[in-house]
Amino acid sequence: MEKRDSNEGFTMIEVALVLAIAGLIFLMVFIALPAVQRTQRDAKRRDDVGALLTAIQKYQSNNRGAFPEKLTASSSSTTGDVTWTNASAAQAGETTWAGLYKSFLGETFADPLAGADNKKYVLTIKDCNVVGVGVACTSIKGNTNGTVQDLNFPNGYKMYIIKGATCNGSIVVSSSNPKKAAVTYKMEGPGSYCANL
Repeated sequence: MEKRDSNEGFTMIEVALVLAIAGLIFLMVFIALPAVQRTQRDAKRRDDVGALLTAIQKYQSNNRGAFPEKLTASSSSTTGDVTWTNASAAQAGETTWAGLYKSFLGETFADPLAGADNKKYVLTIKDCNVVGVGVACTSIKGNTNGTVQDLNFPNGYKMYIIKGATCNGSIVVSSSNPKKAAVTYKMEGPGSYCANL
């Protein structure tokens, strides 16, 4: 019987096999990690849509079910864009969309991808101006299908608030209740997310 030398090391084939397996594990981690991070950011965006809906509900409960009537105190329009930049001039408790932003959402209401740039969400308020309950709203960025699917992420970090609407999956459809609202946001992954009051 042949006696094996106890000082014998690993063969080149064994070393190459271990390195190949380690390389495959690192490759799988580097491929999967961005997808996991994107999914986590989209989950945070869904939470932010929920926070906005909660803010609208709180505002409505303090104002007999009404939506804010103006973008800013000096504006006569009830639809358009609200960013934190012009909301910062709003007074807490002001009955405008800028006031809602300041009172209920604050300066930290920003997209998770924005990072150091701290890109705030832009609230874009629209009316569901279609005839018939359950018909896809046509007021979202001029789309005729009531979605933000065709827009590219991040689309200026715009969160669309569509008054008089509700969600049917990711499609925003008209509602018979004018106090209803749907909020939709383009996700980093495929599609958009829609939630309603």
